[in-house]
Amino acid sequence: MDAHGWPKTTDVHGWPFLIARGHRAGYRTLLAPAPLLAVGDHTVLADHVEPGAVPDRPGVIALTTPSGRPISVVHATRQVSAADLGQADAPRDEHGRPLHLLYGFVCLHARTVTPDEADLRTALTTALTVYRTFLANENGFATEAAKPFPLRSTLEPAAPERHRAVARIAVAAVVLAVLLAGLRWVGVPDEPSPPGPAPTVPADTKPCPPGWG
Repeated sequence: MDAHGWPKTTDVHGWPFLIARGHRAGYRTLLAPAPLLAVGDHTVLADHVEPGAVPDRPGVIALTTPSGRPISVVHATRQVSAADLGQADAPRDEHGRPLHLLYGFVCLHARTVTPDEADLRTALTTALTVYRTFLANENGFATEAAKPFPLRSTLEPAAPERHRAVARIAVAAVVLAVLLAGLRWVGVPDEPSPPGPAPTVPADTKPCPPGWG
């Protein structure tokens, strides 16, 4: 387990996910990485993954989960075909509109640089299996926990969180130094001196009569 309680793997893995709607139900996360689902972090997928303009073309986005964990998401969009579901006609919703899948995989310990098509096909195969189950019982379906699979994509390790924290502290220190330097350059007005003591008058002194002095 890592510092967030997420499992570490001996090599880099991807976790498939699926966001889709059904004949009647609206868009929702149907499949999510088990570590995200366990702590409620899977909501970040539906909040940030958006449909792509070109079918099955992968995109890569870096996200931060509600618990503060950075992840990398490879996603693609696909219009569901009749062949995808093994039926004669392409599926439609109750209003006659085509159905679409937002699918892909999540990297928990690395940043994806160049997605491999084989990885997307693996994620799609898993997503379609889950989608068929969902269509059979839209109202009673619960988000499924995805299992990891080895990736072929070109990856870069995620930056250690300690290094990111040090970088944030360094930036804050630079900003503070600049602000202090600016204050010294502009100059801060001196505080006013406290008032001096009031003049004293001897107790036996009397005012002069009118016309004297």
